[in-house]
Amino acid sequence: MNGTEKRPLLVIGKFMKPRCFRGVKVPVDYKANAKAWMTSEIFKSWLVSFDREMQQQHRQVLLVLDNCSSHKLPPLRATKVLFLPPNSTSKLQPLDVGIIRNVKYHYRLAVVSKLLAHINTGGKSGDFKFSLLGDQ
Repeated sequence: MNGTEKRPLLVIGKFMKPRCFRGVKVPVDYKANAKAWMTSEIFKSWLVSFDREMQQQHRQVLLVLDNCSSHKLPPLRATKVLFLPPNSTSKLQPLDVGIIRNVKYHYRLAVVSKLLAHINTGGKSGDFKFSLLGDQ
């Protein structure tokens, strides 16, 4: 991994099976809880899965994360984690300055645009497939 690899987005919503996803396979890792927040359980599940994948590929990786209370570390073999200091400036935590909001906005826009184009050309929402990586 050299910083160019694209991982599936982890999207946390409020509902386990949102109506808008009915019959549609979304290309994200989707989790849910009442407040749509990252929880220790969601984080641990994602991190253990990521670490297992890196271990199977014989890779050693470093994750740089913000210092969030939900970021409790399980034992890891192929992944080292570096936490940014609490209350760091926006220069150290650019995700706090609008990047996350921008990613969400552009992702939703791309999904809805592609879905509408698919439906307008006679496709059904149930057979809709979408990839941010291009037409696959």
